[in-house]
Amino acid sequence: METAQDCGLSKGPCRHKETWWNEEVAEAVRKKKKKYGNWKKEKLAEAWKEYKRSKQNTKSIISLAKGNKRSKQNTKSIISLAKGKKQ
Repeated sequence: METAQDCGLSKGPCRHKETWWNEEVAEAVRKKKKKYGNWKKEKLAEAWKEYKRSKQNTKSIISLAKGNKRSKQNTKSIISLAKGKKQ
């Protein structure tokens, strides 16, 4: 009997969803990809500058989103420690 692994089939897409990924992050990534495509098509210095600005903006948005996630986790940890619960 063949298993999925023997046939070369995968279990499907990753079901793990990052908690920091939100609509704001998705929109920033979409804009960055669009500006990269524009640069690849046009090959102009101005298009490259726009892409670089968009890339920096996307990095900062992701960093903020990840920071918010961590601060929420830290708050939960502090509260549970204050209540005397183990993590």
